[in-house]
Amino acid sequence: MNIFDKKGTRKNTKISFRTDDETFAKLKSICRIENKTTSSLIENILTEYVLIHDNDSLLEQEKRLSPRKKCSIPAVIFANNDNDKIYYNCLIKSLSTNSAQLVLKNVLLNEKFQNNFHILFNLPKSNHPLLLPCQLIRSTCMEKECLIISKIIFSNNADSEILLKYLQKNDFTEINDKK
Repeated sequence: MNIFDKKGTRKNTKISFRTDDETFAKLKSICRIENKTTSSLIENILTEYVLIHDNDSLLEQEKRLSPRKKCSIPAVIFANNDNDKIYYNCLIKSLSTNSAQLVLKNVLLNEKFQNNFHILFNLPKSNHPLLLPCQLIRSTCMEKECLIISKIIFSNNADSEILLKYLQKNDFTEINDKK
């Protein structure tokens, strides 16, 4: 049973709200990467949040030693290939203290990824860019889209601490505490 299946629901309620410029700019960049409208992306986020919090058992499912945090962070991957630099735009779908799950769009099926590469991105509400060296664990490509699982190799303690702080932060309680 998938709680995210919409069984013939009809959209008949209108919601509108205001947000700050920074949040809206990041939302638009995610929409471009995922090729979705702003309304569609907000609806998916809202639906997922409401359904997950209705079903508390889903919150308890993560049992890993280094739990992954689902996210949607635009990033750039770059690697060296025979003295040439290769760049890819991607979306970080989940992060942990030692790994990242990346999605690349519009990639050729026979694309060969380098074993060692770097990811450049900003964590939400952070002005400090992270440049993390990574090692390819595996990649799966289907229909111009690739999913990459990578191991993060920290060369800098400060970057490790920034990522750990982000992973341990609970965004929903922080937002509600401010209200």
